[in-house]
Amino acid sequence: MENLPSNASRAYQDLADLPKYQHFVRIPDRIIQCVNYFGIACDHASARTRLHAYYLFIGVVDDAIDSGRIDAGSSVLDCLSTPCPVFGEAARRSSLNLIIEVLKCNIRGAVYPLMMNKLKALYREVVSERGATSIDSYIEHRKTVGSLTAELSYVLIQPDMHVEHEGLLEFMKQVGAVGCLVDSLIDLNADRRFGLLAFRPRPSDYTKLIACILRDGARLSLQHPRLCGLFLRAIGDNVRDRFRADANVARESFVSDRKGTAPGVA
Repeated sequence: MENLPSNASRAYQDLADLPKYQHFVRIPDRIIQCVNYFGIACDHASARTRLHAYYLFIGVVDDAIDSGRIDAGSSVLDCLSTPCPVFGEAARRSSLNLIIEVLKCNIRGAVYPLMMNKLKALYREVVSERGATSIDSYIEHRKTVGSLTAELSYVLIQPDMHVEHEGLLEFMKQVGAVGCLVDSLIDLNADRRFGLLAFRPRPSDYTKLIACILRDGARLSLQHPRLCGLFLRAIGDNVRDRFRADANVARESFVSDRKGTAPGVA
């Protein structure tokens, strides 16, 4: 990231420090641990930098889509269609535009076309997920979203690994699918309140989602028992960060309301 313009580098670091994105920026270290677990030689520093930019990108885009800008994904793909990064006025004014340009800096030219194809597939799946009318359909879409998100991270760091490793790729896709279901369980109530679901979850739907997480998570843990601690820490961080981010949003809203009413009170 030392090649970024100084103002872009500062803005990028400020973005990465926001509480709501802490879950995303800790994912790269976990992926590096998994690469080591599979015994794959890798340029750790380069891979970590790429993954940091990618997962922060995922967090910012996810935030934009969840705020009601479902067309944000299409705009992002249009911007990414030009591989050469441009840190102009748009990147200075918008966190979304900034992170798009930073991600461009971290995609090797050889994998750029594949990254674009996978990102398009991911966006199509996110749009389809919004139309899911049952928990079964929703779960399948979420698993595909998680799997594609993880596959993209594998493609991104492929140039930093000395060999291709199908076992690592399949493992990352499975972890991504389970992780996406965990995110869904945490966010399901909020998504329902904000009208991001096409169905109203019933208690039995929550039970089915939890059962799917436990079943798939247990299968992964049994296959890779030495990574159980890593899985549990990831889930714990995710839950803690979501509550911390929600608390910060509530606090900012309270301060804003107080500022708005203070003159009237005086």
